[in-house]
Amino acid sequence: MNRRSIYAKSCIAISSLLLVIFSLPLSASNLPSFFDFNEKNARAQTPARDLALEAQLDALMDADFVPSDTQALDELLRDVDVNTPIETFVRAQGYQILRLAMQDNLTAALVIAEEVEQLATAADNLNAIAEINVIIAEAHVANEKFDKASTRVERILELLPRVSNVRIRFHANHLVARILQNNNDTSDALEYLLAAQALLPLTEAQGQQRRRHFLSLHLARIQANLGRWAASMATAENAIEDTRRTGIRTHLPDLYLVRAYSKQYQNGPSQSIVDAFLEAAQVARDMGNARVEMLSYNNAGATKLHLNELNDATQYLQQGLVIARRIGNINERSVTEFNLGYIKVLQEQYDAGITEMLAAAEVFNGFALKREQAILLTHIARAYELAGRYQEQAETLKKQAALRQEVAETQREQQINELQVRYEAAEKSYEIKLLEQQAELQRQELASQERKQDFVVLAGAFMLVLLIVFAGVYRKTRKLNLLLNEANAELQEQSLRDPLTGLHNRRAIYDRLLRDEQRIYTGNHAVFILDIDHFKTINDKYGHSIGDEVLIEFGRRLKQATRSSDMAIRWGGEEFLLILENVQTEQVMQVARKLLTEIGEKPFHTSAGRLHITLSGGCTVMTSAKEQMPPNWDDTVRLVDELLYQAKNEGRNRIRYQPDSGPRETIYLRP
Repeated sequence: MNRRSIYAKSCIAISSLLLVIFSLPLSASNLPSFFDFNEKNARAQTPARDLALEAQLDALMDADFVPSDTQALDELLRDVDVNTPIETFVRAQGYQILRLAMQDNLTAALVIAEEVEQLATAADNLNAIAEINVIIAEAHVANEKFDKASTRVERILELLPRVSNVRIRFHANHLVARILQNNNDTSDALEYLLAAQALLPLTEAQGQQRRRHFLSLHLARIQANLGRWAASMATAENAIEDTRRTGIRTHLPDLYLVRAYSKQYQNGPSQSIVDAFLEAAQVARDMGNARVEMLSYNNAGATKLHLNELNDATQYLQQGLVIARRIGNINERSVTEFNLGYIKVLQEQYDAGITEMLAAAEVFNGFALKREQAILLTHIARAYELAGRYQEQAETLKKQAALRQEVAETQREQQINELQVRYEAAEKSYEIKLLEQQAELQRQELASQERKQDFVVLAGAFMLVLLIVFAGVYRKTRKLNLLLNEANAELQEQSLRDPLTGLHNRRAIYDRLLRDEQRIYTGNHAVFILDIDHFKTINDKYGHSIGDEVLIEFGRRLKQATRSSDMAIRWGGEEFLLILENVQTEQVMQVARKLLTEIGEKPFHTSAGRLHITLSGGCTVMTSAKEQMPPNWDDTVRLVDELLYQAKNEGRNRIRYQPDSGPRETIYLRP
């Protein structure tokens, strides 16, 4: 039997296919052979792709993996037979394989995939071999068998440098990024996501926006997995806005969910966060995405649980559980069952609640990221504490600390920062390229219309059209220049910002203050250096991820306590520098007291629970005028740093202040 047999096999209805496959035991001896490939004929086939069929497949592709119009796909597959070039053959059969895999028929999918792989290997076509390896790995990912998918990664990476088909290279890089992300290898995942993004403009034009949205979704997920909530929110929000412009809504439910999830961790639980999750559930329900609807209800319930509104929490969690059971989602529904068990603990049903939490956690840990597992251990430890089972609480906290340390060690912070900036810069360039392409298409369309006009009869109309064209091109050019300037300004601003806290960095002082003589010569400038007390203890006890959460919240409170015209700088590690321009002595002291209050009297909410944070600092005022010599910046910093260490030695939780004249004064609040 030859390749015509798989053509016939793939074109029948899926129900008939399953009947044939599963009516017999699945073994090599009784499965019918779909292919009896003639190698001599295969070598004689040229070219490797059928451009007409490829164009039809491109037109059908309105989703990430399989066309949504299954009937149209079946009709097209009828044209795929023994004479179809091998690369087009593998691509077309790949959609059939992935369709079966996504319908929970992985066994049937792999039976076809194995035969297709043999054909690709016999044809000795690198593009075809690479694509079937990507398809098989994708089929395993669709069924959450990431260990099986990972076994294909080495072969894909071996073939990738020699693959000439851009579509296959894009899919391969994107697939490897998702598998690495699942394995907690975030920095390498970003590398491959960036490689896929670089290939995006080279793929066929009609699929670029769809692929771009898919990339944005996974970038937002990676940012959320790293705890970069603001960046994740921004990425998701931009992609949601893009769907309104392009009309491509495939990932809209997932984007709403990621945005609400990141907003919750950025801003803390509130009714507005619950509403955001319910909005995600509504969008998912409207688009028939039951999985996202289930997860949205679970997160709405979890937020209500944080707000201690247990009845509402139970209601939303039960709604999610009903959906999970209906769609047979065992893994992710474990989160819902965990939360319901935690509610029982809060209702003093300790033994039953803890038993349900542990059973759900065992399922959850089988597929979840280590960072997510660490969060779950926080709640288990809290449940043991409420139940008075302190020994088990201590053991759980030890496990959590070890897991967080492991996560921290696998995240290469600086490399990830650089990759993210590169990704965002490339995204801006791509947006500008799209606008340029649209302007060029409009120009070509207008030029084509103009050629068809009779110059003598319609000379007046031609001149009018020409003026409109010039005006349109001028507006487009202005818009493109504005976008380019905005992109350059944004990149310049990023170079002056600390990537973790969003505050200014040391370079910003020179760029924004010291380089401007008019500013440094005029008025009074208060200079603070602030240090988080016992920060090393926080890192050692809770891990660097919790330390990062403290740094982010500390920076947020600094900005909240100062004016928009003031400069808040991450000076290094846990040290921060503030510059207040044009202030009086009374204002300086008010700011100092406000900082001590905002930091020391309000607990920090972190993944490890509420932490009490205090600060120590030094402060002085630089006074200068045009007729005087400018103040010495380095001397001022050394003085303020000395005042900081005096505040530390005096017992911490205070700011040591020296005015521009007179004795030194210590301002402090007792905890």
